[in-house]
Amino acid sequence: MFAKRLNDLAERKRLIVLEAGLHRSLVELECASLHVRLNSAGTSIRAGSLWLIAGGAVAGLLATRPGGGLAHWVPTALSAWRWVQRLK
Repeated sequence: MFAKRLNDLAERKRLIVLEAGLHRSLVELECASLHVRLNSAGTSIRAGSLWLIAGGAVAGLLATRPGGGLAHWVPTALSAWRWVQRLK
């Protein structure tokens, strides 16, 4: 009885160690993928950083207005964005 319980615990420990290794590998893979995405996002942000800063400031100002100022301007902003994209 004791030997069987000990073997069960040893087997369970091996399984947990293998699962931990698998999860560690998955986390490393996700970190590498995130690193690649952040590098590419950083490049595109640097290219339009002035527009990004200005847009963030305007969105912040509209968000602080009473009465849902930002929600009121989102459809207008999206229409303007589509119009600008068509001009390119």
